[in-house]
Amino acid sequence: MSESVWQALLKSALETEEIEIDCQECYDLLDSYAELLLTDDDPNQIMPAVKQHLKQCNCCFNELEALMIILQEVTAQDKQ
Repeated sequence: MSESVWQALLKSALETEEIEIDCQECYDLLDSYAELLLTDDDPNQIMPAVKQHLKQCNCCFNELEALMIILQEVTAQDKQ
């Protein structure tokens, strides 16, 4: 393995929390997390396990980004 792969693995291991959620749990909470992002609430304080998972899982982070685009489009259409 290359040094950059080792560094990424080490970084991920060091960022591991005692209690973490898996992708399914994150996916189940993603809509609530996204809605909090659209408001003035801080989802990172309310849902720290989701924040932690999103830091380490590119797949779930990409799901969040897609969901945010959809919610922003719907919000913009509702304002028209």
